[in-house]
Amino acid sequence: GAAVRAERLLSLMQNQHDEGKKSVKPNAVTCNSVINACAFTKHPGDRKDAFEIAFRVFKQMTLKEVTPNAVTYTSLLNVYRNCLSTTDKENRFLLSQYLFKECSKAGFVNDYVLGALKKVVTKEQYIHLVGSGEQSSSNLPSEWTRM
Repeated sequence: GAAVRAERLLSLMQNQHDEGKKSVKPNAVTCNSVINACAFTKHPGDRKDAFEIAFRVFKQMTLKEVTPNAVTYTSLLNVYRNCLSTTDKENRFLLSQYLFKECSKAGFVNDYVLGALKKVVTKEQYIHLVGSGEQSSSNLPSEWTRM
């Protein structure tokens, strides 16, 4: 699927960069593009691979000193929404909780992140994570939204 092809292109870029072609260094935009391809995988049979690819790329971002941003976190929440079973509410919550904490620690919570989070977890879980049912980042702690 698209996620596999996108990861393959990212790997080619990384290999070229590692071989000395400094102009093709993967960055947040290229990594986010791969994660986004994973988030919107169309075929149900591809979702498990897409989920794994998204988090492999996220891990590589930190290893390669590529800073995740609000788009990264929004896309990863969309991966949860589209690749995890809607009946697995507990797993969706635990994974979303971890990701939201990372996002808020990094200061990248915005209205898009909140909108994506709201689509992954139950209303009660959302309130537990955010502190209210609001979907506006303007009323959140400033350290969550500093970027």
